[in-house]
Amino acid sequence: MPLRVRPVELDLPFDRTLPDQIRPMLPMPAATPFDSPEYVFEVAWNGVRAMAALEGGRVSLWGRNLTDLKSRYPEVEALKEMTPADSIVDGEIIVTDVDGRPDPLALQEREHATTPAAIARAVKDHPVTYVVYDLLYARGRSLMREPLHRRQGRLRESIRSANRIYVADPVVAEGLAFFDAAQEKGLAGVIAKRLDSPYRPGQRHPDWLEVRSARQQDFAVLGFIPGAGSRRIEALVIGVYETGGYLPIGMVVGGFDPMAEARLRAALELLPNVPRPPDAPPADDRVCWVDPRVVVAVKFSEWTGTGQLRFPIFAGIRLDVTPSECFRMSLVDSPVSSRPVQAGLQPPRLPL
Repeated sequence: MPLRVRPVELDLPFDRTLPDQIRPMLPMPAATPFDSPEYVFEVAWNGVRAMAALEGGRVSLWGRNLTDLKSRYPEVEALKEMTPADSIVDGEIIVTDVDGRPDPLALQEREHATTPAAIARAVKDHPVTYVVYDLLYARGRSLMREPLHRRQGRLRESIRSANRIYVADPVVAEGLAFFDAAQEKGLAGVIAKRLDSPYRPGQRHPDWLEVRSARQQDFAVLGFIPGAGSRRIEALVIGVYETGGYLPIGMVVGGFDPMAEARLRAALELLPNVPRPPDAPPADDRVCWVDPRVVVAVKFSEWTGTGQLRFPIFAGIRLDVTPSECFRMSLVDSPVSSRPVQAGLQPPRLPL
């Protein structure tokens, strides 16, 4: 599923304009974990997607919507001492807990630090790790047409884990055992990537599949019910972008932590009010319908037969996703390989 952005040539010349053009490739959601020697399996880090370039001794860092992230995450400056000149890498920004696991709440705190003073405090309180898992340019040459296994081989030859930079450690073929190991460590799931796949910037493509322990997707906030007493929000009305407009697909009433609830209420109160969408099902008269500019991550069990979410739970605010990217996504059937899988699983390494 494309992100609806203009196509990017895979052989663009390396220069300082690339951060204004290259968006990350994204995975499709898959139904079940699977084994296959045609795939490599990585941890689903659940972080902030970020691409980094080193050009002329200068590090650039940008998000999936081409937002400049360099000032927010100064730790990534360490790439300057570790990365070949004129290179671009793809990865995620995460904050880890004491066991090295991704800490979503700490990451949210870090994301909302935007002033120089707040960023300086956040660097001490919630230092980030940049997890690198793909190499798109090396010494000025595009590798995006190269198969994934070759790009990742060049990556491991070029960069070592150190100084808040962590080179991901994928596993070939053993997807089922890797998923179980990720579950045991409390991780969100795994990403399966075809070893022969090229890099498709700005596309959501089934060459990359995401298998989560709980289904999760990003949705636009279309309205909210104000809370009473200590509750700032009683419920969120969320929706997807379809046929040029937004369609409500559920109401989220659980999962809010106090800090996120306060930030959501403050952000939503600043938005212009809009009429109730014509395609919206009957809703509580207390709903304040707003212009869709805020995006949230929501966990849920499944889509119902009427196109609504079953058991939606709030999972965080998404500052790096635009509302028009919030499509309804169906699960992709997991591949079934006829070739035997070799034993010898290495469980997920974590950036301790």
